Amino acid sequence: MATHQKVLITGLNGFVAPHIAIAFLEKGWDVVGTVRTASKRDTVLDLPTLRSWTEDGQLTAVIVEDLISAGWSRVLEGVDAIVHAASPFDLTLKTYEEFSRPAIEGTVNLLTAASKVSSIKAVVDVSSTAAVLNVLKPFTDHNGKIYTEDDWQELTEEDAKKEGNGPGHWYCASKKYASLAAQKVKKDTNASWSLTTVCPPAIFGPPMHVSDASQIANATPGTDVSTATLWGFFTGGEDSPLPAAFDPVFVDVRDLAEAIYLGITKRVNGRFLTSNGSYTAQRLVNIARKARPDLKQFIVRGNPEDSDELPEGSFKLDTSKSVKELGLTYRKLEETVVDTIAQFEKLGAYRSKD
Repeated sequence: MATHQKVLITGLNGFVAPHIAIAFLEKGWDVVGTVRTASKRDTVLDLPTLRSWTEDGQLTAVIVEDLISAGWSRVLEGVDAIVHAASPFDLTLKTYEEFSRPAIEGTVNLLTAASKVSSIKAVVDVSSTAAVLNVLKPFTDHNGKIYTEDDWQELTEEDAKKEGNGPGHWYCASKKYASLAAQKVKKDTNASWSLTTVCPPAIFGPPMHVSDASQIANATPGTDVSTATLWGFFTGGEDSPLPAAFDPVFVDVRDLAEAIYLGITKRVNGRFLTSNGSYTAQRLVNIARKARPDLKQFIVRGNPEDSDELPEGSFKLDTSKSVKELGLTYRKLEETVVDTIAQFEKLGAYRSKD
């Protein structure tokens, strides 16, 4: 039964946002997403995973070319909640400002407008563990620290801009300062809506933002790290070198979407670390090859005799707050792996290799 509630999701054409949309659509919410161009709007609304909701009018999309200068008043009419998921995670960008301006100024512009709309009851800011800890430092150099929501990335904007630093530093700083900016807007405007900040690490899971495997295979390197990482593990060929894991912890994209839904519906304030736990590159391929022996020739073998445990000194995340306050239940890594491969298969990843 429709709830007649409406959520605005920014960046609908990204990897995470379609999963967020589905979490709300399945529970009867109307969803309006933002995209930057008409072609992206048409493409995302026609995705096989979203098309049925588009056809019945439950899912719509609007064009917002620039988060920084957008006038939000008409878009926010009748909106009950906002999920701000749009933020540059494109490692091909050339300057800090290309990360920071959309992330920070875009957040300020949107939430300042939202503070003036009485129908809005809840906001979720999709941040990152990049705002929590130094993800650029080797994960074995954290002395086994367990991070909580009280921790903040030490990197400053001045640090990020130093000569020799690049997209990784720029992204981390932009996520930290965008999150702080969101908190400041809520405080300065005395906005009545709740502000939930979710901080995911590496995000894995079935890609719902593409309609064909070629869109993954032919993507520009650095523009879709979440999907490209598992693509390399599961389609690279068994004799290919084992790709490096860029983060020792992960969250299933569907669990992240559920955390966001719970943050909105429970109107919870605060930061939440969201993670299903740890993984290693070898563990990923071991699980995949065991679950899908029919696809072994496509899945990287690595060195099965090696340990698939994290090295000593690796950091961990304390996600107990998300379990206690949001009521979140996390999937196991095996489910994430199996479902991702199944979606790759559905998209035709192995079709031409049969």
